[in-house]
Amino acid sequence: MGNLLSDWCAFCKGESGFDKSHFLGLLKAHNSNEDLRTIFGYFPFAENLMGRAASVIESARSEGSLYLLPKIEADQYTLVRLGGEWLKTQEKICEALGVSEITEICRSAEVLFVDQQRLESALEQNIPHYWLFDEVGDAIRASKISDSDQIYALFESLYGLAADYYLAWYIAQPLFAFDIDLESYYRFWRAGGKCALTENGFLVST
Repeated sequence: MGNLLSDWCAFCKGESGFDKSHFLGLLKAHNSNEDLRTIFGYFPFAENLMGRAASVIESARSEGSLYLLPKIEADQYTLVRLGGEWLKTQEKICEALGVSEITEICRSAEVLFVDQQRLESALEQNIPHYWLFDEVGDAIRASKISDSDQIYALFESLYGLAADYYLAWYIAQPLFAFDIDLESYYRFWRAGGKCALTENGFLVST
């Protein structure tokens, strides 16, 4: 058993204390089925969590990157279709949160395939993409099944897989009560998709 996994077990048993950032690389270093079973075994819904994490890890690669990247880069038509499904999910999320302004933006947005430069330029602006992210993050944090240090550390390690909060939330979904289905985001990410919700459209790229 590697040192980081040993630290995790001691931390979850209350035998040692660590800052949650200590476990940022836990799932990148220990992602065999046996390790995942150990890591998630300290939480409810362990099999569900393990299955989600294993699915993400199996659909990704890590060569040449600090974080997991999708193995597949789908064609633009596939990305537009999957991006549209994720956009509809975001509209439902906005309705559940009661944020009418962003709901209307989602409802009227056209899905547009753009090059990486245009996407990155949009993401440098203060756009609805970030407004919705903040709303979702607040709702999830407020509805976690526990505020224990172990839950916080687990969320940190899930973020550490791909530096992607939505993907982390997809895996951790059994651990919070906010009714959100992030399966469409996972399918979009798995196809190599990146996106930006702007006031003038929903931009997708690779």
